[in-house]
This record gives sequence, C-alpha cells and structure tokens, in this order.
Amino acid sequence: MAAGATLPESTPRKLSWNLPTTLALLLASVVAARFLIHYTFPYFAWDPKYFDYYWPHRFRLIMHISGGIVALVCGTLQLWTGLRQKAMTFHRWTGRIYLVGVAVGITGALLMTLSTTPKSFGVALRGLATAWLVTTLIAWAAILRGRVAMHKEWMVRSYLVTFAFVMFRVMSDNMPWLISRLGSSPDDASTNVTWLSWVVPLAVYEVILQTKKLLGPQST
Repeated sequence: MAAGATLPESTPRKLSWNLPTTLALLLASVVAARFLIHYTFPYFAWDPKYFDYYWPHRFRLIMHISGGIVALVCGTLQLWTGLRQKAMTFHRWTGRIYLVGVAVGITGALLMTLSTTPKSFGVALRGLATAWLVTTLIAWAAILRGRVAMHKEWMVRSYLVTFAFVMFRVMSDNMPWLISRLGSSPDDASTNVTWLSWVVPLAVYEVILQTKKLLGPQST
C-alpha cells in the first residue's frame, strides 16, 4: 500500500500467492535489476560522455533517475503480496518511500521537459509524468479511504507507469524492427516509444483485469 492505513478487520489475511503473479514479479525483478545495473547506476559516475546530450541538465536527470530507482525498487516490494501480508509494517513504509520516490522522479521529469528537444518528446515525457502522478495519487487516496481492492488495482497501474522507464530501454535496445516503424527519425521513434512504454502495459492490464471481473462471480 502506498500509505499507512490499517486494513479493515473483515479483510482476509490468508495468502493469495499464485504462480502467474510470482513468475511475473520474478521476471519484472530480473529485468528491473538489469536495467538499474547497466543503464542507471553508471550515471552516478558523473562521466560527461555517458550523459552526452543531458550533461548540461545532469542535475535534473539525476533527480529523475534517483526518484525512479526508489520507486522501482519499492514498487516491486509492494507487489509481493505474500510479503505484504506477512510484514505489514514493512509494506507501509515501502509505500511511503514509494510516494517520495515518485514525487522526486516526477519533479525531475518535469524539469527535464523544460529543455528537452524535440518538443514532441517533451510532450511525451509530460504525458508519462502526468500518468505517473494520477495513478499514484488515486492509489494513495484509495487506501486513505480504506478501499483496499481499489488501492491494489491502482498501485499496479502506478507500478506499470513506473516500469515504463524500463520498458523504454527494453524496446529501444532490443526491438529494432519496432523502432524502425515508429517514425522517420530517431527523435520521432523515441517519442513514440515513450508513449508505448506505458500506454500499452496499462491497456493490457485493463483488459486482463476487466476480463477477470467479467468471468468471476457476480457481485450483489
């Protein structure tokens, strides 16, 4: 959960661990770890060559990266359902830290858009930052009101947007066949990949979620 709130007494505490969730989280953890080690940690060496175009804006970028790292790590911990149910205090604190990470990451992202070129890429970054903010705030508001089920759904959405930074790199570096079809220039391709990195995962999650509700028992 993204904030410290007690669960209603009627909320079951039994484990809801299942194989698909476990495999998905393990895969996300491995991909996220590789992303952090190979792409984000090198920025902290403060090598101008590694920053390249972003060197004049390095402090904004580092702010964005730092917040993203915190949110990515804490978000992964948040989704380990078994861990949440066994260690609620730890879960609450990782939720609070997740909120701080998101806030820092969004601030850094918005500051970067002030000098990002082309403008279309800046718009894509602002769209991503807005989605990050909205999904996280709704998840937070839901748990503050005791809406546990709603909170879980929106935390997944928030995490998918957080994971967009990983997806951007995965698509950019491993899907040349896709990149070549996303624009007539590298700038156009980067802009379109930015949109796809969070819009597609959210759409897929929504289809899965609503299909599960549709096929599940009807609520009265």
